[in-house]
Amino acid sequence: MMLLVAMILMIPLCATAAGLIVSVAYRHESLDDADLLKHFMIVLVICGASAWAVGRTDAARLRLDPQFRIQTEIEAHPVYAAVKQLDPEEARKLNEFLGERMSGGDTLPQAFLQARPHLTDVVTQRLGFADQQSRLMWGGFVVDTLKELRASDPSLCYEWMAGRAPDRQTLEHEFSADNAKAFELAAIRIYEAANRGMRREYPPDDKPADFNRTALEFHAIQEGVSQQYGQSIADLIAKRGFGTSPTALPEQMCSARIFQLEAMLERPKATAALLIDSALR
Repeated sequence: MMLLVAMILMIPLCATAAGLIVSVAYRHESLDDADLLKHFMIVLVICGASAWAVGRTDAARLRLDPQFRIQTEIEAHPVYAAVKQLDPEEARKLNEFLGERMSGGDTLPQAFLQARPHLTDVVTQRLGFADQQSRLMWGGFVVDTLKELRASDPSLCYEWMAGRAPDRQTLEHEFSADNAKAFELAAIRIYEAANRGMRREYPPDDKPADFNRTALEFHAIQEGVSQQYGQSIADLIAKRGFGTSPTALPEQMCSARIFQLEAMLERPKATAALLIDSALR
């Protein structure tokens, strides 16, 4: 709308400017109407062309064209840039979602917070293609997120574990700036690592995990969860049985999940990466 108004106003403004320039430039000369009109039209064309050129610069469009500003901000975001490069279809959906939120008055950070639950699901789905160290980074990020939510409200922690998207207020006020930045870094890393993994380009030190040993480690971890929080909670955590309402106190469920994931992260790299992949996907 602002761009349209500016374009409409450009003609009378340029005409006024052209009239002033001609009147000043030829104030000491006696020109007939035809000459005055000719000079006026020349100056008008020059003013119009100059105004059009200035109006087409990015600096002017950022001020005058809200949609251009929104798209420019989205394109500059590192997560969107990574998604656009590696997953064009998902980038199209993300661009549409962010654009709608920003057109409604949200800032880009606010819009990205609204997109975070969906992006978390998308990144988690790619976890199996990522290298081992990237999986461990994502696992550490998940643990830190659960701890942050537990410290604020254990029920929010449980809702996040259960995969239920928080409301807008929770998204905007319960995640710290450090957590939001950590999410960006971890999401980008998983996207890039999964893209390499799909081409089977893994680091040379990524040795396959021993499935039998991994199974034994999983049972040992579950035994630890059982001893610490009880067998019923251990069973729910193992099966990811997070219903609409927890059968135990949310804080116990959240703490048990954190305990489980941290224990997995303490295992040798290959084993830990396989355990984290299994637990989160």
